[in-house]
Amino acid sequence: MAAPYNPPKKNEDFFIQVSLEDFNAPGNLKANPTLAAGDVKVVKDGGATANLTTLPTVSPASGVFVTVTLSATEMNCDYVSVAFI
Repeated sequence: MAAPYNPPKKNEDFFIQVSLEDFNAPGNLKANPTLAAGDVKVVKDGGATANLTTLPTVSPASGVFVTVTLSATEMNCDYVSVAFI
């Protein structure tokens, strides 16, 4: 796993944990969301979207936190955007 530092740095691995809202229960967090390839996209410097190299995982298992890991290559930009589709 990438080093747990903040702020994110250009050309260095980075990870962050996020929570996702439950579409069927607005205002609530989705427990143990199921993510598949193509569900999470990265955009570097406003360019084309691409799948993340590493599929985000739920951690701890069955929880509400989703760990998003961005590789050094994905962080090779001045600004990065991550979208959950």
